[in-house]
Amino acid sequence: MPRHASIDLRHRRITFEPTKGLAWHDITPKMGAAYDLFGTGRTAVKMSLAKYMAGQALRGADRTAIFGDVMNPIDRVVTSTNRSWNDANLNFVPDCDLLNPSANRECGAMSNRNFGLPVPGATYDPQVIGGWGHREYNWQFSAGVQHELMPRVAVDATYFRRWYGNFNVSDNRALTAADFDAFDVTAPGHRDLPGGGGHVVNGLYDLKPAKFGVPADNYITFASHYGRQIERWNGVDITVNARPRAGMLLMGGMSTGRTTRDTCEIRAQLPETAPLNPSCHVETAFLRQVKFIGTYTVPRVDVQVSAVYQSLPGPEIAAMYNAPTAVVAQTLGRPLSGGAANATVNLVEPGTMYGERRNQVDLRVGKILRAARTRTTANVDLYNVLNANPVLAENSSFAVWRRPTTILPARFVKLSIAFDF
Repeated sequence: MPRHASIDLRHRRITFEPTKGLAWHDITPKMGAAYDLFGTGRTAVKMSLAKYMAGQALRGADRTAIFGDVMNPIDRVVTSTNRSWNDANLNFVPDCDLLNPSANRECGAMSNRNFGLPVPGATYDPQVIGGWGHREYNWQFSAGVQHELMPRVAVDATYFRRWYGNFNVSDNRALTAADFDAFDVTAPGHRDLPGGGGHVVNGLYDLKPAKFGVPADNYITFASHYGRQIERWNGVDITVNARPRAGMLLMGGMSTGRTTRDTCEIRAQLPETAPLNPSCHVETAFLRQVKFIGTYTVPRVDVQVSAVYQSLPGPEIAAMYNAPTAVVAQTLGRPLSGGAANATVNLVEPGTMYGERRNQVDLRVGKILRAARTRTTANVDLYNVLNANPVLAENSSFAVWRRPTTILPARFVKLSIAFDF
């Protein structure tokens, strides 16, 4: 950054008051049961129910636990903000006073005027950081049947359900829902978009110009104070485990499931939580995974052969379109607030489009050498035997939409030696 645009904070003295830490108390039951259905030892019905708490991050040499930025007041300082910049003289330098939060010369106003000030960027509802049963959690339930089809061959089918609770939300108390204006964006035409494009993405919000730059007063509390928020996952696993003879293992199966999320009631009261994401209700397709593994140790010669096959869902696809302010103004009735040049909108509803599946086969051949009480295995691994090239990640920017950024690595060989003693 050029000298005239630099910011020198070396001589600024800031003092922070102590901050009370966490004081959560929870009971986390875990239980399970299994029953021999016919008393033959061949068919078992199994059930389980368990509660799990949201993990805590760790920071610092003393491994002090933190929740978000509660424990360390320094972390609650606003360290980032947004402002528009119009490079009128095309010198690629922001010719303005960057320390001035108001619009001046080539720079628009800061979106958060508390940037760099010794004031907390958020305050917390005491109930969120302490008390019984206030920590975020999820419950997991499973029920299934395991049955022996024939000697050394068993099949297992299990249903899983996971649901979450005690969601937190950040309410900017300096704003209300009335401080936002709604607008729509019409998707441009593209052969890969649903219906070839031309559809309308509605329910987008932009902060009113009069409220732009008003210092934020973020209050983190329970989402249930504003409405219902849900997140759950339902899935089924079917696996087969077979050991037809000594030294042989065949195992594999299919897993499928879908995720449902809903924050519509929260977004209606707090548009600032997701102003450009109208997809407050997301229900993914059933994503299917298929995996098989087989191993066999050839007797007498002690050669171990194994193979793995896996078929996995492709990456979820998004199309992030930078709608120019002139396009937005057609339904908003004004340019975007803060002098923003565009609004980034996802033209694809989340959970509805996925890339090509990943089908991969890997092989291993290992020679076992035994000497006294030691065992040495020399392995040759061949990855991606069929030299498949599915796309693992795609560019979501609409300007270069669906351009691959990562593909499955090409077929390669790895040599290794394992020594057991």
